[in-house]
Amino acid sequence: MLVAGLATLGAGTPARAAPGDANARGVVVDLSAEVLGIAVISADATIGSATAPAAGGTDTETLLAISIPGALGVTAGGTVEEVTATRAAASSSASSSVNGLSLAVLGVDVLDAGEVTATATCPQVGATSADTTFVGLELFGSAVTLTANAPAVVGSAAVVVPGLVGASLNASLTRVETTTATGATAIAVRAVLTLSGTILGVPTTIPVGTVIVAEAACERPPAAPAAATITPDEGPQSGGQTVTITGTGFIPGGTTVTFDGVPATGVTVAPAGTSLTAVTPPGAVGPASVVVSTVNGTAPPLGYTYLADGSAAVITDLTPTSGPTVGGTTVTITGTGFIGVTGVDFDGVPGTGFTVNPAGTTITVVTPPNPAGPAVVELVFPAGRVTAPTFTYIAPTITSIVPDSGPNTGGTTVTITGTGLTGATGVTFGNNPGTNLVVDPSGTSLTVVTPPGPVGPVDVTVLIPGANVTAPDGFTYVAAAPIAASITPDEGPQSGGQTVTITGAGFIPGGTTVTFDGAPATDVTVNAGGTSLTAVTPPGAIGPAAVVVSTGSGSAAPLDYTYLADGSDADVTGLTPTSGPTSGGTTVTITGTGFTGATGVTFDGVPGTGFTVNPAGTTITVVTPPNAAGSAVVRLVFPAGTAAAPPFTYVAPTITSIVPNTGPSTGGTTVTITGTGLTGATGVNFGNTPGTNLVVDPSGTSLTVVTPPGLPGPVDVTVLLPGDDVVEPDGFTYQIAPPVTDELNPGQGSTGGGTTVTVGGSGFVPGRTVVTICGQTIAASLVTVAPDGRSLTFRTPACAAGNTTVVVSVDGRASNALTFRYVPRILPVTGDTVAAPLSVGALLALLGVVLVLLTRRRQRAGRIG
Repeated sequence: MLVAGLATLGAGTPARAAPGDANARGVVVDLSAEVLGIAVISADATIGSATAPAAGGTDTETLLAISIPGALGVTAGGTVEEVTATRAAASSSASSSVNGLSLAVLGVDVLDAGEVTATATCPQVGATSADTTFVGLELFGSAVTLTANAPAVVGSAAVVVPGLVGASLNASLTRVETTTATGATAIAVRAVLTLSGTILGVPTTIPVGTVIVAEAACERPPAAPAAATITPDEGPQSGGQTVTITGTGFIPGGTTVTFDGVPATGVTVAPAGTSLTAVTPPGAVGPASVVVSTVNGTAPPLGYTYLADGSAAVITDLTPTSGPTVGGTTVTITGTGFIGVTGVDFDGVPGTGFTVNPAGTTITVVTPPNPAGPAVVELVFPAGRVTAPTFTYIAPTITSIVPDSGPNTGGTTVTITGTGLTGATGVTFGNNPGTNLVVDPSGTSLTVVTPPGPVGPVDVTVLIPGANVTAPDGFTYVAAAPIAASITPDEGPQSGGQTVTITGAGFIPGGTTVTFDGAPATDVTVNAGGTSLTAVTPPGAIGPAAVVVSTGSGSAAPLDYTYLADGSDADVTGLTPTSGPTSGGTTVTITGTGFTGATGVTFDGVPGTGFTVNPAGTTITVVTPPNAAGSAVVRLVFPAGTAAAPPFTYVAPTITSIVPNTGPSTGGTTVTITGTGLTGATGVNFGNTPGTNLVVDPSGTSLTVVTPPGLPGPVDVTVLLPGDDVVEPDGFTYQIAPPVTDELNPGQGSTGGGTTVTVGGSGFVPGRTVVTICGQTIAASLVTVAPDGRSLTFRTPACAAGNTTVVVSVDGRASNALTFRYVPRILPVTGDTVAAPLSVGALLALLGVVLVLLTRRRQRAGRIG
């Protein structure tokens, strides 16, 4: 009797799906078979499934392990990398990706694949697509290639099935890629399995089921368009403006746009269908309704505003047709169609006081400033311009300048007469602006105060918006006595050579001298305006000096300048002493002449301290600062310079002895270091560790310091000194100190040994520490020392009951002894880790004794028999 079942898995074809649907599956296994009423195969699982949300969006599952819980005769492995399904207005799509698939049935490797994918895409506009790929596809261990929508690839393998003689497992593989006008389906691998053989002598074929690997399907999503924005949202009434409309559902080649029912032209839709551009048709001034339509429907309207662009304007007259370059002329423009005009430009410059009458037939506007000559007049509308008759700007004139001369220091009030001077903003004499400008409202005259200027004639220019007017050589400057206002800097070196700047008025280029207490300065250079000059100071006596500026027209009131000492008079004859320690502190005396005014002394640029100079300027005393060993440059510092002195030699410190030169590694040894130049020592290092309790002898020949803890062995000893440290290599040797024991835990243990004991103390060294207990030595390899050397552990050996001593030794140096008590092991002892095992051992020993006694008894009985 044969019972078999076959479940056929649907592919989710677009024909049965709603528009816009999409779904994907990773691996689908639906297999079952019975032989003679006994199930031999049973597996039902879907690994990875995604269905696009009905309201739009994406459903995704990733990185799913392929397994079939509860399967009979079927095993599977691999990973569903991703299944995803998306529903959007413009497109629906689905994809599936499976890696490392392996499927075995009845112990036979049926299907293997390295990578399998399926993709289906259904755009709202355009062709649908279905695509599949696979890498490393094998059927029953042999590589195979599938062709989409082609006849199946088949294979079989022998299997063992109770009740089915000569059983074989058969598989038929197909690859599906189908598209329709409304949807697409892609199945990378579809496997149909059967069993064949003989049951009770009858040839039989048993359907087993179907396996699908990587499936994707979608349906095209038709939808009405939706318009969101229009940019720009206003434009000229004559049309012709390109606008951009954003939204969804726009179809390339299938979308229309209307403005108040009038079709736009040049409609171009972006490939994604989310934006389009169109050219506006003409329309009436005011709001218009913009509607986007496709074969799928019509979007709600957007708002657009048609603006006046002047296309309906007609100009018949412009009065007056001319006016001054300064502007201010009221112009009237007549005609029709002026409704909506927002202003009038003259050569691109907006007029002011603009008005338009309600009928749109008359405009009045005030001209802005402009250069002389004809100007283009344009009526400005929100979305365009209309050209009116030209307006001619007339240049201003100058007829007289009274007076026409004055001093080169300025300050002369001048009256200028002419025409078109209304609106003047300034008057220049040469390149220098006048001050206190007052313009007559009639525009026929103005007054202005002259600025300083160079001797001779200069052009006079009246600055008027639109067009300036110039009278060549209209004013002549005549020489006046100079005025000196300030000198910068107002102090400098007694040897001269400093460049100073003097400001004022009436300075004449090439005709000005400067003296300092009667001594002439050099390189006098006057600026073009005669308002400043530069000069180089001559040498002078220390103290104040009178600075006088003179021209051919007279001399200015003197300015004050101070000559400062610069060391140029200094003569150094001696420096004592000529050497000292690098830590500084040596009092040096410098002798000579010309020291008056000195403010300090530097040693290699570092200022000395305690500086003094005697009233005669012949002796300086100064204390040397710290410095490196060697010759140092010595300079006397003056307010405006320096002077050289003989060099000073810094002598490096020395160490002659260190007593004692050994001590315990725990530190605490008071050491005396003798040598030279130790004054000012700030510390002593043993290796890299600073000592403590430093005391330096005032003579600088010795110091004492307490050693810090250190590692056994020699270390460098460094005395830290400002300017130059001094080092004694291997100057101190640390010796190992005996260890110290403080406590034992526990303080007692079993006589059988094996108790773990912790010893607290100090000076324990890993790998070099042994323990002696009960006359027995525990090797260093069996002693565990904490990294800080303050505790260790070991296991006790066996020993007779009673008290014994525990001694810790490091490199042969023994600690103080602690007491440990051995007790019988009848009862558990605190810390005795072998108590329980020994109890069991004792029982075993007792059992052994019993067995021996029984054996002997049997032997005795045998001899009796």
